[in-house]
Amino acid sequence: IRGGAVAGQVRIGVPYDLVGTLLAPVLKAYAEAYPQVEISLVCASSPELAAALAAGTIDLAVIEERVGPSAGECLLVDRLVWVGARGGSARLKRPLPVSIVADTCAFRPAVLAALAEHGLDWRTVFENGNIDATTATVRSDLAVTTWLASTVPADLDILSDAGLPALPNFSVNLHLPKHATQPAAQAFASHIREGLSRYRQAA
Repeated sequence: IRGGAVAGQVRIGVPYDLVGTLLAPVLKAYAEAYPQVEISLVCASSPELAAALAAGTIDLAVIEERVGPSAGECLLVDRLVWVGARGGSARLKRPLPVSIVADTCAFRPAVLAALAEHGLDWRTVFENGNIDATTATVRSDLAVTTWLASTVPADLDILSDAGLPALPNFSVNLHLPKHATQPAAQAFASHIREGLSRYRQAA
Protein backbone atom coordinates (compact mmCIF):
# COMPACT_ATOMS: atom_id res chain seq x y z
CA ILE A 1 0.00 0.00 0.00
CA ARG A 2 1.51 3.32 -1.06
CA GLY A 3 1.54 6.12 1.53
CA GLY A 4 -0.33 8.54 -0.71
CA ALA A 5 -3.10 6.02 -1.31
CA VAL A 6 -3.97 5.62 2.37
CA ALA A 7 -5.96 8.27 4.20
CA GLY A 8 -8.53 8.60 6.95
CA GLN A 9 -8.17 7.86 10.64
CA VAL A 10 -6.76 4.88 12.51
CA ARG A 11 -7.38 4.29 16.22
CA ILE A 12 -4.53 2.27 17.70
CA GLY A 13 -4.67 0.66 21.13
CA VAL A 14 -1.30 0.25 22.86
CA PRO A 15 -0.34 -0.77 26.43
CA TYR A 16 1.22 1.92 28.62
CA ASP A 17 4.63 0.22 28.79
CA LEU A 18 5.04 -0.26 25.04
CA VAL A 19 4.06 3.13 23.65
CA GLY A 20 7.31 4.86 24.63
CA THR A 21 9.58 1.86 24.14
CA LEU A 22 9.14 -0.86 21.52
CA LEU A 23 6.42 0.94 19.58
CA ALA A 24 7.83 4.48 19.51
CA PRO A 25 9.91 3.97 16.32
CA VAL A 26 7.03 2.08 14.68
CA LEU A 27 4.61 4.93 15.33
CA LYS A 28 7.13 7.49 14.02
CA ALA A 29 7.83 5.51 10.84
CA TYR A 30 4.12 5.00 10.19
CA ALA A 31 3.31 8.70 10.65
CA GLU A 32 6.08 9.61 8.19
CA ALA A 33 5.05 6.98 5.62
CA TYR A 34 1.32 7.82 5.75
CA PRO A 35 1.04 11.58 6.36
CA GLN A 36 -2.61 11.61 5.22
CA VAL A 37 -3.65 9.30 8.06
CA GLU A 38 -4.83 10.80 11.34
CA ILE A 39 -3.52 8.62 14.17
CA SER A 40 -5.48 8.38 17.41
CA LEU A 41 -3.57 6.60 20.16
CA VAL A 42 -5.42 4.90 23.00
CA CYS A 43 -3.19 3.85 25.91
CA ALA A 44 -4.67 1.40 28.39
CA SER A 45 -4.02 -2.00 29.93
CA SER A 46 -4.17 -5.04 27.66
CA PRO A 47 -7.53 -6.31 29.04
CA GLU A 48 -9.05 -2.86 28.50
CA LEU A 49 -7.70 -2.74 24.94
CA ALA A 50 -9.17 -6.16 24.15
CA ALA A 51 -12.57 -4.92 25.35
CA ALA A 52 -12.25 -1.72 23.29
CA LEU A 53 -11.42 -3.69 20.14
CA ALA A 54 -14.42 -5.96 20.68
CA ALA A 55 -16.62 -2.88 21.17
CA GLY A 56 -15.31 -1.30 17.96
CA THR A 57 -13.91 1.83 19.62
CA ILE A 58 -10.40 1.10 18.30
CA ASP A 59 -9.29 -0.31 14.93
CA LEU A 60 -6.49 -2.57 16.12
CA ALA A 61 -4.67 -3.34 19.34
CA VAL A 62 -1.27 -4.47 20.53
CA ILE A 63 -1.91 -6.70 23.53
CA GLU A 64 0.38 -8.38 26.06
CA GLU A 65 -0.73 -11.91 26.95
CA ARG A 66 0.62 -15.04 28.60
CA VAL A 67 2.29 -17.24 26.01
CA GLY A 68 -0.28 -19.68 24.66
CA PRO A 69 -3.32 -19.85 22.40
CA SER A 70 -4.49 -16.39 21.33
CA ALA A 71 -6.87 -14.82 18.85
CA GLY A 72 -4.05 -12.45 17.94
CA GLU A 73 -0.88 -12.71 15.87
CA CYS A 74 2.29 -13.14 17.95
CA LEU A 75 4.78 -10.37 17.18
CA LEU A 76 7.37 -11.36 19.77
CA VAL A 77 7.85 -13.23 23.04
CA ASP A 78 9.73 -11.58 25.89
CA ARG A 79 10.70 -12.31 29.48
CA LEU A 80 8.71 -10.69 32.28
CA VAL A 81 11.33 -9.50 34.78
CA TRP A 82 11.57 -7.81 38.16
CA VAL A 83 12.91 -4.26 37.95
CA GLY A 84 14.38 -2.04 40.65
CA ALA A 85 16.51 1.04 41.23
CA ARG A 86 20.20 0.70 40.38
CA GLY A 87 21.83 -0.58 43.59
CA GLY A 88 18.56 -0.06 45.49
CA SER A 89 17.27 -1.78 48.63
CA ALA A 90 13.51 -1.96 47.92
CA ARG A 91 14.06 -5.46 46.52
CA LEU A 92 15.19 -6.63 49.99
CA LYS A 93 12.26 -5.24 51.99
CA ARG A 94 9.49 -7.42 53.38
CA PRO A 95 6.69 -7.12 52.72
CA LEU A 96 8.01 -6.48 49.21
CA PRO A 97 6.93 -3.02 47.98
CA VAL A 98 5.45 -3.51 44.50
CA SER A 99 4.38 -0.83 42.02
CA ILE A 100 2.13 -2.03 39.20
CA VAL A 101 0.81 0.46 36.68
CA ALA A 102 -2.86 -0.50 37.14
CA ASP A 103 -5.02 -3.14 38.79
CA THR A 104 -6.06 -4.16 35.27
CA CYS A 105 -2.43 -4.72 34.17
CA ALA A 106 -1.97 -7.91 32.14
CA PHE A 107 1.06 -8.85 34.25
CA ARG A 108 -0.70 -8.49 37.62
CA PRO A 109 -2.29 -11.98 37.93
CA ALA A 110 0.99 -13.70 37.00
CA VAL A 111 3.00 -11.54 39.40
CA LEU A 112 0.63 -12.08 42.33
CA ALA A 113 0.49 -15.83 41.64
CA ALA A 114 4.31 -16.01 41.63
CA LEU A 115 4.53 -14.10 44.91
CA ALA A 116 1.90 -16.33 46.51
CA GLU A 117 3.59 -19.51 45.30
CA HIS A 118 6.89 -18.22 46.67
CA GLY A 119 5.23 -17.35 50.00
CA LEU A 120 6.48 -13.78 49.72
CA ASP A 121 4.58 -11.03 51.53
CA TRP A 122 4.09 -7.89 49.47
CA ARG A 123 2.29 -4.56 49.53
CA THR A 124 1.04 -2.18 46.86
CA VAL A 125 2.91 1.10 46.60
CA PHE A 126 1.26 2.49 43.48
CA GLU A 127 -1.45 1.29 41.13
CA ASN A 128 -3.35 4.04 39.35
CA GLY A 129 -2.65 3.72 35.63
CA ASN A 130 0.29 6.08 35.19
CA ILE A 131 3.47 4.56 33.72
CA ASP A 132 5.55 7.67 34.52
CA ALA A 133 4.55 7.60 38.19
CA THR A 134 5.28 3.87 38.37
CA THR A 135 8.72 4.47 36.87
CA ALA A 136 9.33 7.28 39.37
CA THR A 137 8.51 5.07 42.37
CA VAL A 138 10.96 2.44 41.11
CA ARG A 139 13.67 4.97 40.23
CA SER A 140 13.32 6.48 43.73
CA ASP A 141 13.76 2.99 45.27
CA LEU A 142 10.29 3.08 46.82
CA ALA A 143 9.25 -0.13 45.10
CA VAL A 144 10.05 -2.78 42.52
CA THR A 145 7.94 -3.47 39.45
CA THR A 146 7.69 -5.98 36.60
CA TRP A 147 8.20 -5.18 32.93
CA LEU A 148 9.11 -6.97 29.75
CA ALA A 149 12.91 -7.20 29.57
CA SER A 150 13.11 -5.27 26.30
CA THR A 151 11.28 -2.26 27.80
CA VAL A 152 13.41 -1.77 30.95
CA PRO A 153 15.05 1.70 31.05
CA ALA A 154 18.86 1.60 30.95
CA ASP A 155 19.21 3.30 34.34
CA LEU A 156 17.23 0.61 36.18
CA ASP A 157 18.28 -2.89 37.21
CA ILE A 158 16.79 -6.20 36.11
CA LEU A 159 16.69 -8.11 39.40
CA SER A 160 17.73 -11.56 38.30
CA ASP A 161 19.44 -12.55 41.56
CA ALA A 162 17.37 -10.79 44.23
CA GLY A 163 15.61 -13.88 45.57
CA LEU A 164 12.38 -12.92 43.83
CA PRO A 165 10.19 -15.55 42.16
CA ALA A 166 10.62 -16.41 38.49
CA LEU A 167 8.02 -14.90 36.19
CA PRO A 168 6.51 -16.33 32.98
CA ASN A 169 7.19 -15.19 29.44
CA PHE A 170 4.63 -12.95 27.78
CA SER A 171 3.81 -12.52 24.12
CA VAL A 172 3.12 -9.21 22.40
CA ASN A 173 0.22 -9.95 20.08
CA LEU A 174 -1.42 -7.95 17.29
CA HIS A 175 -5.22 -8.08 17.37
CA LEU A 176 -7.33 -6.96 14.42
CA PRO A 177 -11.13 -6.72 14.36
CA LYS A 178 -13.10 -9.78 13.32
CA HIS A 179 -14.86 -7.74 10.64
CA ALA A 180 -13.12 -6.05 7.71
CA THR A 181 -9.94 -4.12 8.53
CA GLN A 182 -9.64 -0.68 6.95
CA PRO A 183 -6.56 0.13 4.78
CA ALA A 184 -4.99 2.50 7.34
CA ALA A 185 -5.13 -0.22 9.98
CA GLN A 186 -3.76 -2.82 7.56
CA ALA A 187 -0.84 -0.51 6.80
CA PHE A 188 -0.10 -0.05 10.49
CA ALA A 189 -0.24 -3.81 11.02
CA SER A 190 2.42 -4.22 8.31
CA HIS A 191 4.58 -1.54 9.94
CA ILE A 192 4.44 -3.12 13.37
CA ARG A 193 5.23 -6.59 12.02
CA GLU A 194 8.31 -5.19 10.30
CA GLY A 195 9.29 -2.94 13.21
CA LEU A 196 9.17 -5.68 15.84
CA SER A 197 10.79 -8.36 13.69
CA ARG A 198 14.25 -7.20 14.83
CA TYR A 199 13.29 -7.87 18.46
CA ARG A 200 11.89 -11.26 17.53
CA GLN A 201 15.16 -12.17 15.82
CA ALA A 202 17.18 -10.95 18.81
CA ALA A 203 15.12 -12.85 21.37
